Amino acid sequence: MKTTCGFSFLAVLFLSFPLSAARMTIDDLMRVRFLSDVRISPDGKEIAYVVSTPSIETDSHDAVLYVVSSSGGTPLQLTHATHIYNQPIPQPNLQWSPDGSLISFVALVGDVPQVVAISASGGEAYPLTTVKDSVASKKSCTTCAVTRYEWAPDGKRIAFSAPDPESDQEAQSRKDKSYVVRVDHNNRVPRVWVQDVPGGTPKPVTPADMTAIDFGWTPDGKSIVYSASSVVGFHAPYHSSIYSVPADGGEPHTILTRPGTNRSARVSPDGKLIAFISSGGEESEIGAKDLYVMAIDGLADSIRRLTDEEWLQDLTWAPDSRSVFYITGEQTNGAGAKMFEQPVLRASVTGGKPEVVTPGQVVAYSPSVSRAGDKLAYKSVGVRNAGAVSVMSLADGRTQQLVDVNPELKNFDLGELKAVSWKSFDGAEIWGLLLTPPGYKGDKRLPFIVYCHGGPIGGFTYGLFPQFMHLPGQVDPYPVEAMASAGIAILMPMPRGGSGYGIAGFRTIMKSWGEVDYKDIMTGVDAMISRGIADPDRLGVMGASYGGFMTNWIVTQTHRFKAASSGCSLSDLTQMYYTSPIGDFMADYFGLPWVEADSLEKHSPITFVRNVTTPLLIQHGELDDRVPLFQAREFYKALKTLHKTVELEIYPRGGHVNFEPPLEREYWRSNMQWFTRWLNLSQTASN
Repeated sequence: MKTTCGFSFLAVLFLSFPLSAARMTIDDLMRVRFLSDVRISPDGKEIAYVVSTPSIETDSHDAVLYVVSSSGGTPLQLTHATHIYNQPIPQPNLQWSPDGSLISFVALVGDVPQVVAISASGGEAYPLTTVKDSVASKKSCTTCAVTRYEWAPDGKRIAFSAPDPESDQEAQSRKDKSYVVRVDHNNRVPRVWVQDVPGGTPKPVTPADMTAIDFGWTPDGKSIVYSASSVVGFHAPYHSSIYSVPADGGEPHTILTRPGTNRSARVSPDGKLIAFISSGGEESEIGAKDLYVMAIDGLADSIRRLTDEEWLQDLTWAPDSRSVFYITGEQTNGAGAKMFEQPVLRASVTGGKPEVVTPGQVVAYSPSVSRAGDKLAYKSVGVRNAGAVSVMSLADGRTQQLVDVNPELKNFDLGELKAVSWKSFDGAEIWGLLLTPPGYKGDKRLPFIVYCHGGPIGGFTYGLFPQFMHLPGQVDPYPVEAMASAGIAILMPMPRGGSGYGIAGFRTIMKSWGEVDYKDIMTGVDAMISRGIADPDRLGVMGASYGGFMTNWIVTQTHRFKAASSGCSLSDLTQMYYTSPIGDFMADYFGLPWVEADSLEKHSPITFVRNVTTPLLIQHGELDDRVPLFQAREFYKALKTLHKTVELEIYPRGGHVNFEPPLEREYWRSNMQWFTRWLNLSQTASN
């Protein structure tokens, strides 16, 4: 049943935090909640949303469903005992039934993710699907049971993606411990299934040998339009085509097949057009992912590109079928100081410059539009908060923030986060975000850390966790707000090769990691020193993934830094091709290792390991398959053999990032202690 989250609930929230302005600690950051899905009801009167809280006790990010009136008011909590799917983080895929009577989402029923529904007026959630999968209980399962779904327009059926059930023979072999992974053979890839609701027997409608990536119904409910790939795993979306298939089953029909990305196909409400994300026939994973439209039959002369070298991550049709709302990722919409924003945009199907719908210093996620097309709901992130439920009147642009899921942040004295720029070695203007301690007046030099972002195609945005506003912030390896509260200034540079400079900027570092990008970062350090902000004798550097590569690279190229920390980092680019499931990504940048061996060696930190003098902390997840643990062990072994100052921390069960709150907190504490020690900070800073 539903409960009113009124004064008493908010009072509890406030009492768990300081009531007077205080500086944030790691423990404070561990209490920050994450706003995931935001979804407006068909009639536009209510907005459903999910909030998760990191829990040390349950070792997970526990999620709860709420609903609030789109005109404002007190939110209502709808779920209590229901376990919203959070393996490894909340992924509820929140939707409303077409008639607006039900709110559906993915939840764990037993150990298996299923689509469940709950009355919008309250009650108990009940399952719509009952898919069986004996391996679905594994954390970070990428092909387990149901994780994507969509209601049929009449509300009588749903389509969902799931692999074929495990065969009796496979189940038995797992039970008797004789199961063997036969690479490239015994994959169970996601397919699209259709079933009546409630109840009904699921029926697969897409081929068993094709990875179904995403899908949607035609407005008449007769067909499913979907994107699929013959490739398995990480690279599937980058080699995808668009098909349709009768919802009752039958032979698939090819709508669009061409090299590269062709996915997220969404049929317009009038049934005449398909909007989709595409690389435009280019196979490179480094290229644009633009918004396109085409006729429902996919005729070649109907295909139109609506955006210019952007990188889309979310799209939804306007109800009148005349425009598409969308969000870009990787800072491909704005340049200069605008690169730290992420607005909702709107593109007309007839072409022209897209319209910025949510102007200002806003980072937007999860947009949805009411059926009448008069209201837009979305997650809005400001410069110094962690996200709020917002609604906009599309008639006049008036915006109302309905729910701040972390109101207690107003009780903290936060650091100042602002966009800064500098000239690089070749005169190019480079941008970054600078976070300075609370109350800093610019009157003294500060201990200074460079935070290198992941990617390389990646970057920072406004928000409390500038690299991770799309995920629970605790997955960020570095507690930057606590670091600022401890008196450290943090520069988050956006070097070329990463985001913020268009597709041409991505390609600046082809076959040259550690060249232009390194120089862009170091000129930023020089600029902050010349402006009297950074103490040149107390410099640190940190980063994870590609940021870990850059950290490793920096300490092999210069002795200027007194401390460094690299997470899930690359040290040997050649071995990344052979040992990582994203190895083809490396070939995109450098070519095949037996052809470009010299270039890969020249740009690998391990090649220059003798040069390291900076004390280095290496952190890595035990189960990281994207950047295998081998990369950390290799660099650590070489540094230890050379008698360098180095420590290696391996996080049990950890992947490319940590999703378990106890390990997330330990990761943060370790980094605070490392920089406290080597940058000569007060010992209280690490608390």
